[in-house]
Parts: sequence; C-alpha cells; structure tokens
Amino acid sequence: MADKTLAVTTPWHPTLQRPFAGSFVQATTTAVRDLFARVDLYNTEDWTGPADPVQARMVRKGYAALTSGPSPRIGLTARRADEGYWVTDIPTPVTPKKHYADWALSHESVLRPVLGSGRFEADVVHGHVGIYGGWLAHRFARPDARVVFTEHASFLGKILGQPRSRAMYAEVMDRADAVLCVSEKLRNELLGAFPGHAAKIQVLPNAVEIEAMPFRPEPVTALHRWIYIGKVVAAKGVGELVEAFAIAAKDEPELRLTILGTGPLVEPLRARAAELDLSGRIAFHDSVPPQRVFEFLHAHDLLVHPSKSETFGMTTVEAVGSGMPVLVTRCGGPEETLAGLDGVAGLLIDVSPDPQVIVDGYRRLATQAAQLDPARARAELIGRYGSRAVAARLAEVYGVEGSA
Repeated sequence: MADKTLAVTTPWHPTLQRPFAGSFVQATTTAVRDLFARVDLYNTEDWTGPADPVQARMVRKGYAALTSGPSPRIGLTARRADEGYWVTDIPTPVTPKKHYADWALSHESVLRPVLGSGRFEADVVHGHVGIYGGWLAHRFARPDARVVFTEHASFLGKILGQPRSRAMYAEVMDRADAVLCVSEKLRNELLGAFPGHAAKIQVLPNAVEIEAMPFRPEPVTALHRWIYIGKVVAAKGVGELVEAFAIAAKDEPELRLTILGTGPLVEPLRARAAELDLSGRIAFHDSVPPQRVFEFLHAHDLLVHPSKSETFGMTTVEAVGSGMPVLVTRCGGPEETLAGLDGVAGLLIDVSPDPQVIVDGYRRLATQAAQLDPARARAELIGRYGSRAVAARLAEVYGVEGSA
C-alpha cells in the first residue's frame, strides 16, 4: 500500500473562474493519485491587478489583510476534488508587464502563509513549469524530499531571456532531482541553457486520458466539415486557416469550417468571413467544457491545426483519440506526438504564412482518407501518452512502487 505523499504545485488547474485551465495537470495528477497515500495540489492562479505601482501595493496590502493574520476573512483551505486528491486554490495578484522573476516571487508570497509549517511536508514535490511551479517546489520542499518539475511552457524562451528569471531557473535546476519536458523541442532548449544538468533532463509528457475519450461511432468518409479548436490568435495560424478555407471552398461548395475558441482575432476573422462571402459556411463558437469537445469532434470530419509553435499539441491528441483525421503543422510538438503516424492519423504539413500550404495538405489528405487507420493511431497514442503509461514512468521518476 502506498505510504508516501505527493505535493503538486501549478499555476494552472481548473477553477470556477477558469474551468478549462490546466486540464493536462489535472489528468497527470489523477493518473498518479493511487501511487500515494495522499496527494495535495496547490494552484497559485494569476489574478492580474493594476500596473500602477501605488495601486499594486494597495492590492497586495488588501490581499494580505483578507487572507492572513490571526483572523483572516478568507480562508484558503483544501477541498477534495472529484478526482480523488486535495486542491487548494490560491488567487495570486500579479502586476502586468513585470518580469517572470517578479511573478514567481508573487506566487511564493501567497503560498507561504498557506503552508502551516512553512514548507511542503510531502515526500515528493512535483512542480509544473520551472517558473512558477518548479520555483515553489524548490523554495518549499523538505530538504530530503524528491523534487521533480515538468516543463511545458511555450514561453520558456522568454523566461530564459530575462537575467533574473534565468538565474532563478538555474536554482530550480540545481535543486531538482528530475526535469521532465513534454517534448524534445523543450528538452533541447533546456540542454542548450543548462548543459551541466543533461543527466536529469528527459522527455516525459503529461498524461492524457485517451482511454476515456469516446471514439466516434462512424468512420469519416469525406473531409467536408473542418474544425479548429484553440485560442483564436495569430500564433495559432487561424488567419491563414480562414484564407485557406476560402481557397478550397471555391471549388467545393460542401465544405464547412467551425472555429471553436475565443481570442482577439474572433471579430476580425468574422469580418473577414463576411468579406469573403463565407459567413454561412464559417461558424464561430465560444470555448466549451472539456467533456463537450468530443461532441464537436464527432460532428466534424477534419481537425485543422496550423499553429506556428506548440510544445506538445493536446488538441491533436484529443482529435486522434476520438478517431478524427488531423491536418497539423510541424511546429514542434506535433511531429513528436504523431511520430510514425503521418499517413495513419492524418497529415503533417510545414509551417508557412502561405495559406496554399494548408490547401495543398488538405487535398493530399482527401485522396488518402480511405487509407487512414484511426483505431491504430488511437492505440499508439494510448501506449505513449495514456494515463497508465505515463503513471508507470512517473512512478520510476518519483521513486515509488506500485501502479496507478
């Protein structure tokens, strides 16, 4: 029987305010829950405050008065999550346009009073992203605790580009017993920055509950209904997607596109769709709870994800897990995620500002659709990223016995 304890520290986890945030952390923590006698997750969630320094000091002073002292008005206590572990949600006032070092110190300042003994009493501490979760693991772990952190931040380059933040990251690297990267791309980035720690840096993705994903009841026979799922921002290539759809739609009146997500480009792209006379063929839909994503996947024929950079590519894994063909750019994570599955799960295309690259990829894939093997692709991903597979590897990293 498990007798050790685990503390998880993360800036992302589902809350009432942000119900879709950090589902990957939730899945990974659930996967290892049964390896430990108790699992406590501390979610220090950014609450962006005023940029004015005087107002920011007033916010911090008010926050301290509400949450600390002999009689705090707001108690930050653990709740038992449906997934079977304990969660403490800790709102974290942060000042916009500050350095990552300052943000990390803000997370440290709000977590310290929550920990009764001033530290994590857990045998293993797992931080998510070096700054912030790894920093908190480093600052509050017992001297004899095993410290692990997972790096999956798309903004890692920005962190390492700031001298103070890089120095803090170096401290985290020194303290960590194991550093887990969700992709080879991130591992190479850390190896370049901290070559002396090469022995402790490995690729181990977050768990994805592929086994629980509903597989579409009927196979895709034609790629007429496209869908994009994610943030509607320029970095995801959504603008190029709309232009590509317009090109393909000229010759194929049955094509439809759904853009599922929110972001600053929603209204400009809605206006562009109208300009292209495609308002009736391009639908925009706000983000939905994770369990509803599969309703949309099953109602469409092709996931198109033309991102310019991804550290992993969760949406792609979900689509393949549901039995949907995918058209995805080689933007970092996806070529690792779909290694050996190009032509089995879908098609990989180059990152390009030219929408014709998406069109050409779609047309090639349309001719190969009958040769795709979605069941095989799903099985392959379960073996790589499924909850049991990842939990078994994490048990070795944690130095604990048993299987989840």
